[in-house]
Amino acid sequence: MYTLLVVDDEQLERQAIRMIVEKRCPEVTVSGEAAEGEAALDLARKCQPDMILMDIRMPVMDGLEAMKRIRTFSPHTRVIFLTAFDEFNYAKEAITLGAAEYLLKPVRPEELVRVLGKVSEEIGCERRRQDEEERLRQQLKHALPFIQMSFVYDLVSGNIESSQEIQERAGFLNLPLQSAAVLLVDIDNFTGLTLHDTELNKQLLKQRVYETVCRVAGEGALVTPLGGDNLVVLLNFAEGVTEATAQKTVLERAEAIRAAVQEEQPVTVTIGAGRYYRDLTDVSKSYYEALKAKQHSFFIGGNQVIAVEDLPHLNAGLFAYPFQREKTVLEKVRCGERQAAKLALEKLLDEICDGHPEFEIIKTSLLELLIVLSRAAIEGGASLEQLTLLNNHLLSEMMACRTVEEVRQYALDCVDRFIDNMLENRLSVNMRVINKACEYIVQNCHRNLSLDEVAQSVHLSSYYFSRLFKQHKGCNFVEFITRSRLALAQKMLRESDYSVVFIAMKVGYQDTSYFCRVFRNELGMTPNQYRNSVRKSASDSEDNKVPLTSK
Repeated sequence: MYTLLVVDDEQLERQAIRMIVEKRCPEVTVSGEAAEGEAALDLARKCQPDMILMDIRMPVMDGLEAMKRIRTFSPHTRVIFLTAFDEFNYAKEAITLGAAEYLLKPVRPEELVRVLGKVSEEIGCERRRQDEEERLRQQLKHALPFIQMSFVYDLVSGNIESSQEIQERAGFLNLPLQSAAVLLVDIDNFTGLTLHDTELNKQLLKQRVYETVCRVAGEGALVTPLGGDNLVVLLNFAEGVTEATAQKTVLERAEAIRAAVQEEQPVTVTIGAGRYYRDLTDVSKSYYEALKAKQHSFFIGGNQVIAVEDLPHLNAGLFAYPFQREKTVLEKVRCGERQAAKLALEKLLDEICDGHPEFEIIKTSLLELLIVLSRAAIEGGASLEQLTLLNNHLLSEMMACRTVEEVRQYALDCVDRFIDNMLENRLSVNMRVINKACEYIVQNCHRNLSLDEVAQSVHLSSYYFSRLFKQHKGCNFVEFITRSRLALAQKMLRESDYSVVFIAMKVGYQDTSYFCRVFRNELGMTPNQYRNSVRKSASDSEDNKVPLTSK
């Protein structure tokens, strides 16, 4: 519905307009009438009408002046001028002020109805546009955490190469980024501490840690979960800050976060601290530095802040660690691409070994690399329990290596072991999933089962389930249902005297003729022939038995 305010100093005109509107415009309601401009202002404030049909020539305040004032507090109200004066200056000023229409008295009812309909449609379009914008704003509000997470992931992964793109995406999220450093916060031994907790309790604990980190990181910091038990903290610095001041702030903030989590939560965290960079395209370097620093906790323990400057083998003056090459190796291991992973690892090993003059530093770097690779394998589907045991064995063997070549070869062998474990575990898990799905099908094959229903029963997408099912069973979903139904039908034919019609319905076929056709195509005989054949074989077997004789 649309509301209309009628403003005219002639009462008969107002009555005539009201009558036309009530009779011919059911979507428009006259919300009030006024005889001059001042009264129109008061009514417009009170009623906030969608439209005003207003005479220009009125006492006290004319329509043009009234429109100017109404626009100050109700800019979206549409004004239609109605006047007996066919003067160009009036029309020109009305159009300049933004009048929706300009009609001359005496106006024909058809013309008034047409104009009201046209303006109503314009208002309706505007309402729908505003509703759509509001809907999109609400959707965007809910999506902002995911957009922020995507931005941080692209930033720390080095997927954004342009400073302009960084600023545009940061501006969209209302994040005034200038220069930054990265902290990587990892909950110590989260898996072991929450081994017997429900998933709900695990997520609640992560949320509480997240809230503590957000509060202590301070305004302007960007805190985002980044998989596993890790949180990335992007510390933003104002323009003009010195590198020494920024680096000091990074370590102070990291220590404050560590201490707050220890005090407030039932867990502790280890924080890797990357370097401060003025160029935002270098944030990925800070992230990988924080990652390598955090991984060093394997050797020196948790519940502490580890700065990249504290690790001699990662000191920029001695060696620039090839983070991007490591990233490639991790991606190939997660995907189970054995040859590509080993090829990428060889290139990574070349840079590590050529960049370090000291053998012990090379060995330390590769020990950390093995830990990272094992985590990538677990993310790709390897068994956590098996790989944990494997890791302990591999690390002790790595420490026994005496030459660079032994270390290189051992690292390559480890990739083979990780991927073997990952693929074996995937196969085992997939077989359990497919067997569970088969049990569900056999138990429910009498119903009209859909692929989606069975896929949901094992928590997989229908597309992935269909591909996995064909791969492991050698037949598609429909063929397996048919086999299951026919197996049940054969059992009922052997063990009961139920009619073929009854058996067909019991195994999921409403059309007995179709059931018989499918049965014959698969077994080469009709259901009755099958029953007779089975019973004849049983009878012949009984006849062939030799009776026992007493001596």
